[in-house]
Amino acid sequence: MDRQTFIIFHILAIVVVIGSMLTGLRIAIVSQDWLSPVSVLLPQGQMHLWHLGFGVTITLIIACYLWYSFTRPFRSVQSKYHKIINYLGYSSLLLISLSGWMIWANLFTDTARTMHQFAIWMMCFYLFLHSWIYIIQNGRTVLRVLLPKRTSIRHIGLVCSILTASIAGLFLIKSSTQQLTVLTINDATFIDIDGKANEDAWQKATPISVMTIGGANFKQGATEVTIRALANKYESYFLISWLDETKSTNHLPLLKTRSGWQVQENGFYNYDERTFYEDKFAVMLSDGCEAGGDKTLHLGDNPIKNKPKNWHGKGYHASLDGKTRDLWHWKAVRTNDMYLADDNFIGPPAQHLSGQRRYTAGYQPDGKESGAYVMNWQWYTPNGIVPKRLPEHALQTSPSHDSVLPWFGSRPYDASHDRYPIGTLLSSVLYRSNRFEGDRADVRARGEWQNGRWTLELVRKHNTQSQYDVALKTGTCMWVSAFDHAQVAHTRHIQAIKLRYSL
Repeated sequence: MDRQTFIIFHILAIVVVIGSMLTGLRIAIVSQDWLSPVSVLLPQGQMHLWHLGFGVTITLIIACYLWYSFTRPFRSVQSKYHKIINYLGYSSLLLISLSGWMIWANLFTDTARTMHQFAIWMMCFYLFLHSWIYIIQNGRTVLRVLLPKRTSIRHIGLVCSILTASIAGLFLIKSSTQQLTVLTINDATFIDIDGKANEDAWQKATPISVMTIGGANFKQGATEVTIRALANKYESYFLISWLDETKSTNHLPLLKTRSGWQVQENGFYNYDERTFYEDKFAVMLSDGCEAGGDKTLHLGDNPIKNKPKNWHGKGYHASLDGKTRDLWHWKAVRTNDMYLADDNFIGPPAQHLSGQRRYTAGYQPDGKESGAYVMNWQWYTPNGIVPKRLPEHALQTSPSHDSVLPWFGSRPYDASHDRYPIGTLLSSVLYRSNRFEGDRADVRARGEWQNGRWTLELVRKHNTQSQYDVALKTGTCMWVSAFDHAQVAHTRHIQAIKLRYSL
């Protein structure tokens, strides 16, 4: 390897590593709040595909550099200090690449995440010390080193080959998937959607496990999700379980204080509650299988042009390609007693309505004919609220914060009936009826928590004929996310899970 090739490899590697670090930091901010001060310096949008592309390029640069080093070794006179710094750079680059691919492949994910973060800070240290060598020690010669006077066609071809191979590799890798085999059962086989999973058919179904990462409150931000699937001629059944040390059904309780009713919250004002919230689980379905939730995740505080900023600075879910993704959202307080998951969808960014405080972009509920839950306050302020309704027998019963308040069995708020003692907790979830009806009720579901684990059963027709739903068939891709008493800070995984039916 001649000097010019050596320099080109170094420049290309530094540029790609910086790009990888910027996109990686944007992804990390979603779950690591301490990084938020640098948010203004980072790119926004669909960062997962860019980050994956930089990862492919780094891997190719390492492979090409190693090949050149063995076939055409380059020798230069370097100080001992310079050699040590270079070895630091080589080792951190290898560690970044190795740990990144381990995370992508769902291998030893907890260890890989720790390695990846450690390697990134090693690389930052290397870039600082490496810059010091050239700028402080070499002074004016830095421009001569970084901008060599002669660049041959061979060197241009080398750079173009690496970039072309990176793009080709990205196209091959971004749609890679894990496979979930759906076991066919007889139409007469009864599966009770009760969260207990005690039917024999579940034991026969082949499970897959996915380590999901980046969520709030879970140990090290991660939990392993196990999935099984069954299908008869008409419906698909899913059994999903995940580790969660605590059962959380404490959803924004209303606390009676000396000055009135107060919403108990720790982040809800910015729509990022992580303390007084229920456990949840989400399943997204799509006809596409690309990494990063099939291009529906847009990171940053203002990642979609001409749309409002989000309050929590994390990002939006939206479909910018005109396709709809299906989203099932099970909630331990609001939908579990309905024996339903909230059937939602991810579509194009919605129009922002004047006076609307919270904007959710493409995340929207399916239509419904009736039924709903609403928050039990007239208008939210962090300084206090007025409940919409109180239990009918306010003086005889003590309201529970871990349940819902039924419309029938409660009455409109009247200050003369508000005789609860200070310290009383009242439910913030008000049921208008016992369950949804219509499109929003397509997914039946029930979860049960026992011994540090949630078990969730779900069922839906293969094809509901709804414009907001994705048909369940071979090739449909799935992503899963767990919430540990968190409003938006859920776990995630990179590769999609592709369904395979034998019907």
